[in-house]
Amino acid sequence: MNLVKKRNIIIAVLAILIILFLSIFFAVNYLAYRFYPLEYEKEIKNNSTQYSLKPAQVSAIIYEESKFDPDVVSTQDAIGLMQILPDTANLLAKELGIDRLLRDDLFIPDVNIKFGSYYFRQLLDKYNGDVDLALAAYNAGFGTVDKVDKNINNLPRETKDFIRKTKTTERVYITLYPDKLEVSKEDLEKNHLSFFELAQIVFKKIPNKNKN
Repeated sequence: MNLVKKRNIIIAVLAILIILFLSIFFAVNYLAYRFYPLEYEKEIKNNSTQYSLKPAQVSAIIYEESKFDPDVVSTQDAIGLMQILPDTANLLAKELGIDRLLRDDLFIPDVNIKFGSYYFRQLLDKYNGDVDLALAAYNAGFGTVDKVDKNINNLPRETKDFIRKTKTTERVYITLYPDKLEVSKEDLEKNHLSFFELAQIVFKKIPNKNKN
């Protein structure tokens, strides 16, 4: 084989590899935005600002709680985007100076995000800024967290999974929407996912027909 043929083969192989890489790159980005949408951006940012929270963190909680479905109701009667229990909402309403709160009000995105953000702020304050404990209490209730003496390892598996997933999802939102969610330079440098990390997360989201 002469040098010209060898060179042409090498060029062809490189071209195929470049096309393959670009195809994967665009596929990962397309799927990432499809699997991790951002809705109610204004409501998220306004309430995050009001209660000194990070918009990406609030977005992650919404995603893990409801996948941005404002009409979802859990078997425990938790309602809407941030899965607020009516009893909890009634207690929070008094603190927020809201005289009358109807159950159906919790289906309104701005109302739901306001209550969820305010409640999460309370939990962060209660646990001195410990995000893991605040997320655990948001998922399982602060009574459960206090019962195990704030030991994450002794919490139910579902709650530990919620903490892990929410923190990972926050990094996804930081990576995909740094400008829209007003991510600080420090947070972006610390939590930005590499392409391969994002690809791994995205590919796990693809439905597997062979899964039981």
